[in-house]
Amino acid sequence: MYSDCHIHCRAGADGTEILRAMDAREMEKAVLIAPHMTGSDAEVIESIGLIAATCAPDPERLLGFAFVDPSLPGALDHVRMALDKGLKGFKLMPDHWYPYEERLFPTYAAIEAARKPMLWHSGILWGNMDSSRFCRPVFYEALIHFPKVKFALAHISWPWTDECLAVAGRMRAAARRDEGRQMQMFVDITRGTPDFYRVDALDRALKYLGAGQLIFGSDNTVPGDFAGSRRAADADREIICNVLGRPDADFDRMARQNIENWLTPMD
Repeated sequence: MYSDCHIHCRAGADGTEILRAMDAREMEKAVLIAPHMTGSDAEVIESIGLIAATCAPDPERLLGFAFVDPSLPGALDHVRMALDKGLKGFKLMPDHWYPYEERLFPTYAAIEAARKPMLWHSGILWGNMDSSRFCRPVFYEALIHFPKVKFALAHISWPWTDECLAVAGRMRAAARRDEGRQMQMFVDITRGTPDFYRVDALDRALKYLGAGQLIFGSDNTVPGDFAGSRRAADADREIICNVLGRPDADFDRMARQNIENWLTPMD
């Protein structure tokens, strides 16, 4: 069994069908990201309603994340709405705003107060025009001001993978200085890294951070049969355990225990 921290959900996805597909692929839990509808307050509200309905058949296995834009006027209302509907966390993707802008901090503070995790896009994008320039991993260092929120940077921030690891090191140092505090940052190893980069990227991540701060994701989409998620899990296990020679327990930790840790509220 494994879990997947990064699955996109299209409008019309049926939670009961998703559960059947998960069972067929031996998937325990799935983080389902709401449809990317962040062009207006009304679109975000609709998106939150859609993901809540999709996850309703089993919210302990179908872990709904609201897709929010903290630059919108109604961002705080969107956070409250997502919490009221029982969603488990928040997906954010900088698009012509920078994560470190202080005008966005009230949204982060509301998420921190609720002790819900964040999943951030980080790295290059194939869409959204030229928005990759807003997604450099170093820009997320600002989340150090919100030490009680757990967050993950997706795609190992490719092509800025070393920068992603450096930010994680910064967060690790901060946690160590504050004795007894958990490290707030995780690295989502969802692909973005091309295959010939991936062995090196995972090797560096494991050597620098260890297996404890890495979480597995696939970037798969539903409706669908999760074949892509299963292939990604098998491929990453092959790299981590057979190519890099790490124990099977390392991948199992990344694909189950660490995801649970990221989702569990910080004290």
